Amino acid sequence: MTTIYFQNQQSNPLTGVSSNDVNDLSLTIKVYDHKQTEYCLQLWKTLETKFDNIPLMCSHIWTSTWIDHYQDLIPCSFAVAYKGDTPCGICLLTEGADQHDGPLLIKTRHLGTAGEPAADSVCVEYNALLVQPEDQPAFINALLDALANSEEWDSLLFDGFASAELESWDLPQQDTSERKVESHYFDLKLIRDEERDVISGFGYSTRKNLRKNMKSYGNLTTEWAENLEQAESIFADLISLHQMRWQKEGLPGSYASNRFTNFHKTLIQKLIPTGQMGLFRVKIEGQVIGCVQVLIDRNRVLCYQGGSAEYQGKLSPGVIADYLCIEECFKRGFDAYDFLAGNSHHKQKMSTHHTYLTWTQIRRPRWKFTALNALRKIKQMLTQIKKANHESES
Repeated sequence: MTTIYFQNQQSNPLTGVSSNDVNDLSLTIKVYDHKQTEYCLQLWKTLETKFDNIPLMCSHIWTSTWIDHYQDLIPCSFAVAYKGDTPCGICLLTEGADQHDGPLLIKTRHLGTAGEPAADSVCVEYNALLVQPEDQPAFINALLDALANSEEWDSLLFDGFASAELESWDLPQQDTSERKVESHYFDLKLIRDEERDVISGFGYSTRKNLRKNMKSYGNLTTEWAENLEQAESIFADLISLHQMRWQKEGLPGSYASNRFTNFHKTLIQKLIPTGQMGLFRVKIEGQVIGCVQVLIDRNRVLCYQGGSAEYQGKLSPGVIADYLCIEECFKRGFDAYDFLAGNSHHKQKMSTHHTYLTWTQIRRPRWKFTALNALRKIKQMLTQIKKANHESES
């Protein structure tokens, strides 16, 4: 175990922020390595009793399941926050595998269940810390202070955090880059409060196409998994439909990864009984045309994964499956149906609002980053010259 204390009268080497600028000066951090995993996960479970509305992505159940399936690939440690001798928060720290910045292979550190190779990644979104909101700026500053003393990483990554939350931490601007992505959602609570039908929340053309699709398909039946047997059956159909679609496009599909698939099979066993996962299936005359897997995070539905049959002319099984799943979630009293990060036409037309998720990277001073930035500037300059020459010739 390595113990790191947040020193009250010093500036953070990464942020340049004096500890006097942080509200709670009594916060300290202890970092525990993988040998203390069992102890830290038990502590994690104990700490959860002190929190309301725990974000799913930093819950004990999500984190421990991820560790079970990824710890042989992704080394991890635990940052525990203390006030005096009393633990008050915890965060998983991981060492990325096969991580790149452009063509460069880099050593990364990540907060939360992240850092996997792309083919195996759970692609965490609405990532979070199990730290009280008022303590989070002090926690982050202390953590950056601790990590500044280690030369074992090139980049520190904050993957898929709510943008407003990340902005409240006042991360350093120097050598920091961010990617801010829209996360579109259908506001179920608003529609419910206004005593309207779900279909009224869509735009005119989307309503028209939905009604036409529903009429064309005819007698559709839907199913929400109420037990593990149903959940496993729906998940098997989802995998089949998902893989069929992507492999026809020459891509492996998410479930080509056994690690990823087994992670979700284990999550089903844990989250279906607790009501933190939903699996939904749509059939027509006994034939499955679409399946949706959702995660339930603080009464908000996260549309995590889906699979649908092929288009039949202009009929879209995927649109129908999403629409009927939104209807089901409305009936079940959820607040929002979130399509997660991405700005596709489908997500835009099936949503009423959007928020933002952010991926932020803090880079250490490294010659390879300097060289990469120079090459990017040269490429950008050559592109501009080529464009200018083309315009002058035309």
